[in-house]
Amino acid sequence: MDESLVEKIIAEVRASRKYRELDLPGNLLRQILTEQTAKGGSSAEITAAFRRKLHNIVAPYLEDIDYPTESEAMRSFFETNPTISEQKAWAAGVMSKHASTRERLPHLDEFCGKLRKIIGSPGTVLDLACALDPLMLLWLDLPAEVNFFAYDIHKPRLEFLSQFFALKYPSARAIHQDILGEPPEIEADCAFFFKEAHRFEKRQSGCNDAFFSAVRAPLLLVSLPAADLSGHHSLVDYHTQLIDKACAGRGWGIEQDQVGNELLFIIRKGSSR
Repeated sequence: MDESLVEKIIAEVRASRKYRELDLPGNLLRQILTEQTAKGGSSAEITAAFRRKLHNIVAPYLEDIDYPTESEAMRSFFETNPTISEQKAWAAGVMSKHASTRERLPHLDEFCGKLRKIIGSPGTVLDLACALDPLMLLWLDLPAEVNFFAYDIHKPRLEFLSQFFALKYPSARAIHQDILGEPPEIEADCAFFFKEAHRFEKRQSGCNDAFFSAVRAPLLLVSLPAADLSGHHSLVDYHTQLIDKACAGRGWGIEQDQVGNELLFIIRKGSSR
């Protein structure tokens, strides 16, 4: 496909009502379009396939949260010098507006308690495809100076998190990056990858193998749903096999736990690389 047409298709998607506020990373759009072009077809067919693939990838990020309004409310809230209990109540209210974090709320204390026992007091943490998970820092009770790097492709969400970090965790950073196409280069003590590995698999079959290896942390905590959204169909075997396949042949230690409807895989890789 001609480069000028590639740029035109990407520009049109960026400007569309559906995606313009997200400010999606350019390398993500180009990678998807390149993959669809390699499959062949007319320009119209490639463009249609590109838009379908992009929707399947980005659909979980499309939500009704008004992040500028939430940011303004957050600044006003913290000006009142709230107690930690009040801060948690505020954070839970925000998390209830996002499907992934809303599902975890009934078990949030238990989930964060397990995480803290596993990770101890790390100096550097990566939160990969973070969504609103960084708000859990209030429950993890990590030092304010922890080097915490949160990655996502949703620009307004990251701007909201950046303001949260400025108020509570000055050494934390929100980074706008497609981590599958461009894995983080930062070395860390541990990395979180919550409720996303199955979506990566749909985006690019078998990709978690190389991605897990590319994460520069000796401890990788991955979570996946234990059942479908209806709660009627178990996904334990399927998601366990997904993780086992991604880690096969590497000599890594894997432990498995479950909190509510969330499977937790504790992957110990050894020294960061």
